[in-house]
Amino acid sequence: MERVSKGDPRRPDASGDEQRLAELGYRQELPRVLHLWTNWAVGFAFISPIVGLYTIVALGATTAGPPWVWSLPVVVGGQFLVALVYARLAAHWPIAGGIYQWSRRLLGGAFGWWAGWTYLWALVVVLATTAYAGGGFLGQLLGVRTRSAWSHLLLALVVMVAFTAINAVGLDLLKYTVNVGIACELIASVGIGITLVVFFRHQPVGELVRAPHLPGNGPYLPAFLGAVAFTGWAILGFDACGGLSEETHDAGRQVPRATLMSIATVGTVMAISALGLTLATRDPAAVTAGRVADPVSAAVVGAFGPWVERPFLAVVVIGFVACGIAEQATLVRVIYSLSRDGMLPLSRLWRRVSSRNQSPTAAVLLSGALATAAFLYAKVLTVLVDFATGAYYVGFLFPIVAVVVVVVRDRQSLPPTIGRRTQLIAVAALVWLVAELVNIAWPRQPGLPWYEDYAVVVGSGALGVVGLLYFLGRHPHRVAAGRPAADLPPAG
Repeated sequence: MERVSKGDPRRPDASGDEQRLAELGYRQELPRVLHLWTNWAVGFAFISPIVGLYTIVALGATTAGPPWVWSLPVVVGGQFLVALVYARLAAHWPIAGGIYQWSRRLLGGAFGWWAGWTYLWALVVVLATTAYAGGGFLGQLLGVRTRSAWSHLLLALVVMVAFTAINAVGLDLLKYTVNVGIACELIASVGIGITLVVFFRHQPVGELVRAPHLPGNGPYLPAFLGAVAFTGWAILGFDACGGLSEETHDAGRQVPRATLMSIATVGTVMAISALGLTLATRDPAAVTAGRVADPVSAAVVGAFGPWVERPFLAVVVIGFVACGIAEQATLVRVIYSLSRDGMLPLSRLWRRVSSRNQSPTAAVLLSGALATAAFLYAKVLTVLVDFATGAYYVGFLFPIVAVVVVVVRDRQSLPPTIGRRTQLIAVAALVWLVAELVNIAWPRQPGLPWYEDYAVVVGSGALGVVGLLYFLGRHPHRVAAGRPAADLPPAG
């Protein structure tokens, strides 16, 4: 990244950002050092073509066969509607915590607390899923068998420690790691995807529209909807751009751009990679039947030869690390933002910013511990993906519901950035999120215990009960409302 000296007129003036933050009720505590490129990079790394796509390729292919790739444009299109609304909210409220802050300022403290509570735990489980899946790829790279649950968990713990250590150091190391990760993303996604399509295609293009022979000979539509549910996990994270608003120069303009850029670029990269991997598969029927444990590595090694396996796995592991630190950075900002408003237990500890590295170090350690507890409990990738996706979509709903409710009640109280066109987009986004949430929550794994097959319902219900007990016992939104006027963020 080009360095700009203090005297250079191109250097962004942080005073405008800090003034806007002060108008919203906060003082600048986090270092404002990110620019458009790095803010976009965090969003790109969070969504991550490597992590998102390579985690769901086997799930999508075994569920719906090669035509599962069409679930990508469906999900990207629906999520782009959500991103358009989020971009307009971030333009008006460029504050750390994103979804929590937007929800609170639209419909008040109680609604905002529930948004923050849901969003926090969604991020915890998404981070746990990335660490758990990354542990599997790390095991392949090191030649360690992960057939036993405990060996896989140990590798996942190693990956989680790496995420946490990098975030604890601060933004400088985070930026460097994310940039390296994106370079690996481009090599492993775009480069390999194009090469597979051009030089190593084993299947005709018609394979992408031919319904495969599915186990049980059931109808194809439910299978495709299942692939859409799994793909929903791969298109999460564009909201991370808004989460780092307080660390981004000219946040009111740059964060909305980065939000839309992240989902557009990742959608394109995923499409290229998915096409390459699917058309380069030698035996699609074996993949659909589940006889190929890792169809990604099988397609790549089958095309380039055994020598590429280790370098390819190294690139994938680096991509997982970049994704994980971006996810954890977003989670840390949510914890920090909630704690700054007194919304969590021990808020004074979690909101504390270290003078040494200008990072909320205690919040970083908390996020790592919570994610570790999540994958130690689940130990099944499909359960983690299901629950993580469902919880995240519930979190996604809060600001969208808030915008629609305010439109119905009194659209004059909406932020000026939410015009009539964005209001219509919010309604369409609401329909998409509800439909996808129902699709994700639908039980599709009869071979699993009932509490795993209903992972979204059981997990959301458990978090809801725990959240309700805390909410009724502590009334956290009233704690924030009782703070001195000089410290209280405005409600709108």
